[in-house]
Amino acid sequence: MNAVLRRTLTTAALAVFVMAPGTEAPAHKSILKVEFAERRELNVLIDNFALTDQNGRRVEFRKLRGKPVVINFMYTSCPDVCPLLTASLKILRDHMKPAESRDIRFLSVTADPEVDTPEVLKAYSKRHEADAPNWSWLTGEAGELAPVWQGFGVSVKRLARGLIEHTTLTVVADAEGFMRFAYFGSAPDPDVLLKDLRALAKKGAT
Repeated sequence: MNAVLRRTLTTAALAVFVMAPGTEAPAHKSILKVEFAERRELNVLIDNFALTDQNGRRVEFRKLRGKPVVINFMYTSCPDVCPLLTASLKILRDHMKPAESRDIRFLSVTADPEVDTPEVLKAYSKRHEADAPNWSWLTGEAGELAPVWQGFGVSVKRLARGLIEHTTLTVVADAEGFMRFAYFGSAPDPDVLLKDLRALAKKGAT
């Protein structure tokens, strides 16, 4: 990872710690340094799903086929890991070439539908400067979200209002809707993510 991106992520990690001193979600450790996510290669077809975005519109996964998609799981009241994950994906998006940013979609799926209404997700995306046109922040009823979590192998446990224990996962899907890369942890390396996305785009062009 180049020095500029590493400094940016480290700054984001420190900012998260300063914003929430002494707080710690049970599923996460407070972050004082960047620890990059574990990367695994996969080839698993993603079941179709439909959820509601931050603007109240329905987003159906199968309609996104034809372009790579980055999917992650988060919740807005998370005090540490989720903001860092958002920062990592924002760095990835900001360092893409214009054509790449047009051809790649981002989906952030909440693990806390009780709190994360479309309005809450919209405010969160703006607060983190992650409200790009190609970035959808998704929520729905618990019954809608449960099969999505299960399909990606994401464990979600509600401990209290606004306090969720969940699997920290980011996925890269190819243009055919197959899960090709999974990153387990708070900060997928943006350089590695971009390399994987470019490999998929190159393969799709051949």
